[in-house]
Amino acid sequence: MSRRRHENFRELLSKREGFTVSQVSFQNEVLEAHNYYRDLHCAPPLQLDNKLSRSAQIFAEELASKNQFYHSNTKGVGENLYMASGSNVDSLTGKLSSNQQISSSFSYANIAGDAPVTDWYNEIEQYDFDYPGFSGATGHFTQVVWKNSKNLGVGIAYTSEGDSVYVVAQYTPPGNYQDQFPDNVFPEGQC
Repeated sequence: MSRRRHENFRELLSKREGFTVSQVSFQNEVLEAHNYYRDLHCAPPLQLDNKLSRSAQIFAEELASKNQFYHSNTKGVGENLYMASGSNVDSLTGKLSSNQQISSSFSYANIAGDAPVTDWYNEIEQYDFDYPGFSGATGHFTQVVWKNSKNLGVGIAYTSEGDSVYVVAQYTPPGNYQDQFPDNVFPEGQC
């Protein structure tokens, strides 16, 4: 596909009201991974929220268009970010070889939705359940399992070169409130 058609496709997609089948599939994989880990920590399952997903998608597209990594200023949401880059985006997909192209038809089916969630969850190794609280080293983990969060929005976007992918997860109500960790972040299997 020509670069011009590729750019037009991305522009048209960003104006769509809904999500592509591949985007919905990816969102559901991210949701399933969240709910798997939340269940281990006695937190109720999250529900996908279309409005929140639209917000996350718009921000993922902004990050990808600038190829920069920073948090949004979206009020009233918790937010986890993930970025993978490289000639074949191996760290996220595990399936693309260096000679494959990421097409403008959005190859989200090739991306494992559990990859960013597992990366965030693995911060558990640094979390001290004896002294619960916020830490920059564990904030992604605590947001994933935060008991009072109910809704999840998921966005994903590639850079125009297709060599980096950005994933944005947004949560309501947000987590990581000081003094609320003991009531929202439980050790595995200890409800």
